[in-house]
Amino acid sequence: MVIGMLLLMCQTSAAATETLAPLSSPEGETIALPALNDTIEAPSGAVGGATPTTTSRDTLTISLPTQKKEKPRFLQGAAVGADFFGLALKAFGSDWRQMEAFFRLNLYDSYFPIFELGIGEADHEGLEIENRFRIRAPYFRVGVDHNFANKKHSGNRIFGGLRYGFSTYNYDYDAPGPVIDPVWKTSQICSEHDLSGHLHWMEMVIGVETKLWSFVRLGWDLRAKMRISQKAPETGEPWYFPGFGKNTAGLVWGGSFKLVFDI
Repeated sequence: MVIGMLLLMCQTSAAATETLAPLSSPEGETIALPALNDTIEAPSGAVGGATPTTTSRDTLTISLPTQKKEKPRFLQGAAVGADFFGLALKAFGSDWRQMEAFFRLNLYDSYFPIFELGIGEADHEGLEIENRFRIRAPYFRVGVDHNFANKKHSGNRIFGGLRYGFSTYNYDYDAPGPVIDPVWKTSQICSEHDLSGHLHWMEMVIGVETKLWSFVRLGWDLRAKMRISQKAPETGEPWYFPGFGKNTAGLVWGGSFKLVFDI
């Protein structure tokens, strides 16, 4: 019987000297540790900055410090870039083309105010009477895009936005010979230079953008354009509006293919 009691005391002593496993717990949670001694005292900051809040014969409750999440900065950066779609039209001999650059800001990786500036030009020859239309004028757009991607800080973006555009222009119109009136059979030379006007319009934009390397990005977008107001010469509207597109009824569709550099 004495031997049995000695064995029991040895087992109890060995259990009391076991080392506790390292603590791990999500931020802000509390954990309870078994305690075999009558009282357990732990100095402040003994477990990763944690402070014991309750001691007793049976348990030790420890509150782990909660780390505050940093709020994203309001201004995440800026970017400059250029549209290569208009340059491609010029390279392939299109009747109209444009050269465009832009500057934009990045707010919270969610909102992107943007300013676009370009020059539009056209040199078009009619198929029926071989009349010729020429124009070259600047334009600008200002607006904002919103990033609809779920992971806004991943570098890949899905854009939707609006633009306001404006262009003031002068254009020339020439016909190769006199134009004959079909009713009165009279002829008249048709040649007009420096005809001036301007156009205001709105654009709805959808597009995507991806990060290629470090500060270099590539993106494209599709745009639906609608006139707001305009002033045209008495002789008629131009064949092409700089920054807006060809003179057609209803919505005018366009797009851009952009190379972007974060700064």
